[in-house]
Amino acid sequence: MKQILLPLAALLLGAGCVVRSIHPWLSAETRVDEPSLLGSWQDAEHEVVAFFADPSSADYAYAVTLAGAKDRGGFMANLHRIDDTFLLAVGPEERNDVGSYATLPAHLLFKAVFAGDSMRLHAVDLESFAGRAEHAAAPLLPGGSKNDGYVLTGTTADAEAFLRAQLADPGFFEEQPLYSFRKLPGSPE
Repeated sequence: MKQILLPLAALLLGAGCVVRSIHPWLSAETRVDEPSLLGSWQDAEHEVVAFFADPSSADYAYAVTLAGAKDRGGFMANLHRIDDTFLLAVGPEERNDVGSYATLPAHLLFKAVFAGDSMRLHAVDLESFAGRAEHAAAPLLPGGSKNDGYVLTGTTADAEAFLRAQLADPGFFEEQPLYSFRKLPGSPE
């Protein structure tokens, strides 16, 4: 399972395993633009900085660079809104090189909570995920576990339907944030 992780995912997962999806979690209809995302965000506890750049097109795909003490990686992120919940969907950046043929994409999902100059990202709860997926008959890659994480293999429509059914339960996302970012001074407001 570890062979399918992108180098960026290894950096992003430094605090633990998460649930990934082969296809995007959400369709474009729920994407929103959030100018306050632009700029530099630091999580001092995990010693990482995330740089969110202007979307290059009208699809609200933010180019993100995540830099830690030892690693650095780039990816694309979209902010989605379903009812009053903001969701940050993170996926691989566009690649046109030969390596794109040997890399399995991984799309991550976080509940994003904004308060002033802070952004907390809550991962999907690993303790309850397997039971939820089994109950909903959500297709998973065999071999997943709380220790190695889980991989949804269904289509975007499958992942979105599963997610929407889970959002009413506050326990779908971990109570404690995986990352707690603060906007760095000098970043756009």
